[in-house]
Amino acid sequence: MKTIQFKSNKNYKNLYFFLKDKGLSESLISFLRNNPKTIFINGQASTIKTKIYKKDKITLNFYDNTSTKVPYNNMPLNIIFENDDLLIIDKPAGIPTIPSKRHYDYNLAGAVCKYMCKKQQNFVFRVEGRLDKDTSGLVLITKNQLASSMIKYKKEYVAICHGTFKTRKFTIDSPILTITKNNINQQQRVINENGKKAITHVKVLKSFDNFSLIQLSLEQGRTHQIRLHMSKIRHPLLGDKLYGIIDNVDRSLLHCHKMEIRLPFYKRPIKVKTDLPKDFTEILKNRIT
Repeated sequence: MKTIQFKSNKNYKNLYFFLKDKGLSESLISFLRNNPKTIFINGQASTIKTKIYKKDKITLNFYDNTSTKVPYNNMPLNIIFENDDLLIIDKPAGIPTIPSKRHYDYNLAGAVCKYMCKKQQNFVFRVEGRLDKDTSGLVLITKNQLASSMIKYKKEYVAICHGTFKTRKFTIDSPILTITKNNINQQQRVINENGKKAITHVKVLKSFDNFSLIQLSLEQGRTHQIRLHMSKIRHPLLGDKLYGIIDNVDRSLLHCHKMEIRLPFYKRPIKVKTDLPKDFTEILKNRIT
C-alpha cells in the first residue's frame, strides 16, 4: 500500500477540487471514491465530497486489488535502483519486456512479477515507456498506481548508426504512422504527415570510418521512433533488420543508458545510468580509427 499525506493551505468546496489542484488524475480520484478506508481527513474516515478547510491534514491510501497474471520465470534481474515506488532494471538485448505469442514464458514481466510476489501482496506490472526486445538498457517500473499516474521521466539513448555527420547536433521532426491491416497494428511504422507527432534530438558523440556513436533523446517516445527517424535521414542503426540495411550485426544497436525521474512527493529527481553493453564496446573497439 502507498500512503501519501497533504496539508491544505486554503479552503476547498470538497476533496475532489483539492485533489485536482494537486494534480491527481481522474482514475486515481475514481479509485479513492470507490474504495472504503482510502481517505482520512484529520484522522477521520472521509469521502471525496468532504469539505476541505485550511490546515486540514489529508491522508490517502492507494493499493492494488489484483496482481498481473503472467507465467513466472527465473531470468536474472540487474536491478539498478529500487525503493517503495520504483524498480529500475538494466534489461539485456533479446529479452522482451512483456509477454507475446513468441515469448510468453520468458520475458521481463514474468521475472519482475516473480521477484515482487514475495515483497508486495498484490503487484501490477506497470512499465513506463517499455523497450523493444532488441533494445537494451534501463526499464522503469512503477510499483503502485499513484507513482504510475504522477511520474515524469526523461530517457537518453545511445546508438551506433551507419555513416558520419557534418553537424554535431540536430533534430528530426517527422510524424509516425502505425500501419494497420484488418484493424490489427502491424510491426512496421512509417513516416507520414497523417501520423502522430514525433521529435528526436540527436548529438554525435564520435565518428568512425563509416559509423557514428550518437546520443538521442525523445520528446514523444513513439514505437520504433529512433530506428525510423535514423533510417529516414539515411543513417539507420547497425543491426536494424526492419528499417536498416544488411550488415553483420545481430541486433539494433540501441541502448537506454540514462534516466531522470521526478515524482511530486520526492524532494529531488532520481538520476540513474548504465554502462554500454558488451556488443557496443566490442564494435566501438573494432571500428574506431
